[in-house]
Amino acid sequence: MALGIIFAVAYIFFLRTPPPAPTPEIRAIRGTYVIERPLAADQFGATRRSAASGSFAASASGDAAGTIQPSPMPTRRDDPRPLRSSYDAKLRAALTTSTFLGRDVSTRIVGAWPPAWQVATPSPLDYQGLTAIVRSAVEDQDRAVGIKPLEDGGRKVWRAAMSFADDDLVEVVVDQRSGLVLWRSETARGSTVTFTASPVWGAAASPSAPAGLGDTPTSDGSGRAGQTRQDRTYTYAPSLEAAGRAAGYEPLEPTLVPDGFAIRAVATTAPMGAPGTWLGNGPVSLPIDVSDGERQVELLCTRGLTWFTVRQLGPKAAARSVAYLHDTLLSIAAVKLSFETTTLQYGALSGATASTWYEKSGPTLLVSDERHVVYATGALTRQELVTLAEGLKPLGGGSSASPSPAP
Repeated sequence: MALGIIFAVAYIFFLRTPPPAPTPEIRAIRGTYVIERPLAADQFGATRRSAASGSFAASASGDAAGTIQPSPMPTRRDDPRPLRSSYDAKLRAALTTSTFLGRDVSTRIVGAWPPAWQVATPSPLDYQGLTAIVRSAVEDQDRAVGIKPLEDGGRKVWRAAMSFADDDLVEVVVDQRSGLVLWRSETARGSTVTFTASPVWGAAASPSAPAGLGDTPTSDGSGRAGQTRQDRTYTYAPSLEAAGRAAGYEPLEPTLVPDGFAIRAVATTAPMGAPGTWLGNGPVSLPIDVSDGERQVELLCTRGLTWFTVRQLGPKAAARSVAYLHDTLLSIAAVKLSFETTTLQYGALSGATASTWYEKSGPTLLVSDERHVVYATGALTRQELVTLAEGLKPLGGGSSASPSPAP
């Protein structure tokens, strides 16, 4: 009888525990997509829909390419024009060419953040944060997200639905093996927009950047006009130490990133209203600039085509925003999707309360004390985010991956 009780307890607490959601690691994608959205009702009261289609391609190197072509049917004024867009990760340069009044107009943007997959056309990579939400909810059996496992074309998928603080209803179909969003529907203010992707499974080809991506587009009388713009919002740094010197404080170093992830790039930028902007439109305003001259440090970590970001503010901002963060987190807890708190047990922020919730960018974490404010979001599950936070240490206090050197 005693053995029976032990077996029953083991069955309830261990054998019935669902296995962790598979962690996707994909090195390259390509395929096609269709976007549909409603037009105004016609004269008979029927709602028509406009459509755009195109192609996408991306590789783990950070290179990407894509196209978009509106349908020939009558479309809305704000529908996109035909576009070709590509990104060269080595140059940190994006080139987008559209056709307007019979002329090709090209725009080259250099130095935008993040330094990977910077194209002006859509792809399943735009929704990788939603995939991470589904994976996190599956692992935690989180009923805040409605999930049903299904099969689609012989592949295992999750169908999921979730509502965010802005009352948007988002539904997705996620391929379990690759982590790609195959279908996404968003309903806001009574209007529904859908995205449907058709990947080429097993694709290994890298997107090829068109010739001249590193050159400055010019108006040369050939019908092509263009401009180059240097994005100076972010200043790239060759290391976390260098970013700290530029920011005016010593940032924390992540030493417990999930297996396979590495720091791809480090940069600093103006606070731009952080930490308030990290939390969305909270009802508590921030009347002062808490940064007092400090800059925000941001890390991009990637594994294959998957990524997340970590943002930090230093001791001046942290000390001046303690009350604001406390009040705002209390006020937004009821409206954020699956808001939870946990006390960190390890690392430089041991003893601090970490808040986690779901944004459209993915599972999200914010934790602070009187010297640091840290915000992370992207393609990590809630448990991975907490582990990441418990691995934050002062520089030199542990091993971590190094970012790629700035070109």
